[in-house]
Amino acid sequence: MSLLAIRVGAVVLALLALLALLVLRGKRWAYLAFVVLGLLYYPAQTHFRVHAPKCQQVIPTMDVVVLSLQNYVALALFAGFCWMSWVQFRRSKARFVWAVLATVLAGALVEVAEGMTGGGSCRVRDLVPAAAGALGAALVLALWSRLRRKPGYVRIVRPSQAVAPRQPVAPPRPAAPLRGIPTLPVSPGRFPPPPPDFSPSPTSPPADVAPTEEVAPSQEGVAQPEIVQRLRAILQRFLAMLHRLWVVIRGRRRTFVVGVIVLALVGAAAVVILIILPAPAPTVVEQPKAPPPPPPRPLQSDAEGYYEPGYAFTVADRRFTRLTLRPEPFLTFARPGTREEAGCADARIGRDAVYLRCELYRVGMVTIDGRFTSRVVTGRLDAPALSALITVTNPRGEVLYRARDSFRWHGPD
Repeated sequence: MSLLAIRVGAVVLALLALLALLVLRGKRWAYLAFVVLGLLYYPAQTHFRVHAPKCQQVIPTMDVVVLSLQNYVALALFAGFCWMSWVQFRRSKARFVWAVLATVLAGALVEVAEGMTGGGSCRVRDLVPAAAGALGAALVLALWSRLRRKPGYVRIVRPSQAVAPRQPVAPPRPAAPLRGIPTLPVSPGRFPPPPPDFSPSPTSPPADVAPTEEVAPSQEGVAQPEIVQRLRAILQRFLAMLHRLWVVIRGRRRTFVVGVIVLALVGAAAVVILIILPAPAPTVVEQPKAPPPPPPRPLQSDAEGYYEPGYAFTVADRRFTRLTLRPEPFLTFARPGTREEAGCADARIGRDAVYLRCELYRVGMVTIDGRFTSRVVTGRLDAPALSALITVTNPRGEVLYRARDSFRWHGPD
């Protein structure tokens, strides 16, 4: 995962945490999104290549617990998550217990995610900072909630609840007839009927008055008051909404102040971590060094020593005893009581073959043309190392000796 993707993910998680803490108090989607994205961060680093986790289920000792409590970054992160859980469980009476359990469960899920991706170790000892941070944050929040709680003898009553009860309305008394005054029968609508001789007489308009026509009222004059009335109703609703928001802010001003301070601190920390501090170098696991390869065995043509022939022939009272190639090529002949060496003026020694032309004093020319039976040095004394054709000629070119023989190699004396 690139450095830009890591920074973007950190910013998104910080925004979700702030939304879950301050703004969306009645909804939990920001809290759940923070948990889900936080757990998906580890598989995303390995392109979702996961495997079965192998967790170390060893109970930590007291020394390990003390060392784990020195991980202040993990303590701060889990304390902040406990605060978020505390806000989400505010309607529960056991919010202390639920916030601590949610934080410890989140820590366990983080360890499992690290073990599945191979990005870290899955150990029980790593749950110590989660539990310690959750308990510390829950204790501080419980103390703060206790200090802000109103005493028992103070009772706040809303204006809507303090309305006086309505008095029952007595039914109207029937009117008694007056003495000496005749009364008329009353209709069900409480209006006296007209007298029987009452009848409307048609009236004719005067002659000097012209007939008038009925004119319908103007629609524009009727629509304008309705529009003004609706706008006033909308404005009144908006002002009522602002008033309610101001009452909520005034009632929770301490929480808003603390939230603004925490937001500023988190923003400053994010700027320091993401921009100012350099990116951590990737951890390189040192691979075990492979054992060095064995040194190559020396070639037979480069080995120092001498070659002993299988048949020691004799020419002109001289017996052939050995052949030497390194460091200088020469032939060795033995006479009774003496030892004679014949140097080779023409010597061609390769990896596979050898050709020598050596001059023997007062005898002639000795030619050896052979090939190595093994390219590398052999340690077996009974195995031939060189097979060659030996030819001895006199100064007139006559062949005195010619045969093929095999030679065994011996180390230097």
